[in-house]
Amino acid sequence: MRRVLISGGTGLVGNKIIDNFSDAEFYVLTRSDRDNTDNVTYVNWSEDDYLKEVPEVDVVINLAGASISQVWTEENKEKIVQSRVNSTRALKRIIDNQVTKPFLISASAVGYYPTSKTNRYTEYDKYEPFDFLSKTVHVWENEAKKIEDTGVKAAYTRFGIIFSKEGGALPLIALPYKLFVGGNIGDGHQPYAFVHIEDLVRALEFIADKELTGVFNITAPYPATQEIVGKSIAKTIKRPHLIPAPKLLFEMILGEQSKLITEGQRALPKRLIEEGFKFKFETVEEAIRDLYGK
Repeated sequence: MRRVLISGGTGLVGNKIIDNFSDAEFYVLTRSDRDNTDNVTYVNWSEDDYLKEVPEVDVVINLAGASISQVWTEENKEKIVQSRVNSTRALKRIIDNQVTKPFLISASAVGYYPTSKTNRYTEYDKYEPFDFLSKTVHVWENEAKKIEDTGVKAAYTRFGIIFSKEGGALPLIALPYKLFVGGNIGDGHQPYAFVHIEDLVRALEFIADKELTGVFNITAPYPATQEIVGKSIAKTIKRPHLIPAPKLLFEMILGEQSKLITEGQRALPKRLIEEGFKFKFETVEEAIRDLYGK
């Protein structure tokens, strides 16, 4: 049985990994004391002596970081970046302490790529930082690169918008439809690079099993526009897709953060497909039907 160490393991993705990875024993880094379970040991890494609580592990999955959903004040933006830097540095100390180096999976996001209604991006496209989200991805991945530079095999996984009923963006996207006020945001043509939570976790296990290195976009093969996402939700839960919301309204309310909703990009999982990974939910219609059609 392999041992998997997870930072940020108490969130949406971490919990799904614990529930769905096969033949694994988990060590989850937390900032508070928690009761262990049959296959999960919690390690409070705010304690000075936490290193001695971490055994030799086979895989390290780095998910830790403050939520980007909070208001983007300058203070919160600094917190978002520094939480990712600090957690990755702490993981480096853990990995440096391991006799046999584990395989590292470091999470980030498709915010690495510029927003565009027409361009398609793969892992082979490279960009310099151009806004807050892209800067955050660069800083996070560069910090993980310092671990790789010590001889650790590493994968850098850029997540799309995670579709799950249990958290993330989808419940917020679906809420207006449940209230009968769903519709286009702006012109509705902004593309969402999404991924069903089940495929996300399957992809992470696929990468871990094969110890695949380099950058991987974890997104469904067929991104969808906001309009198509909305209409899929409306059709599945039997609600109208009628009432448009002007882009300017979100910009006034959310400021810079509004681009999470009003803009997007087509980030494609080229490397996963090249490696032979098969998605269960390739289209937004399949994903929404699975999540809301039951």
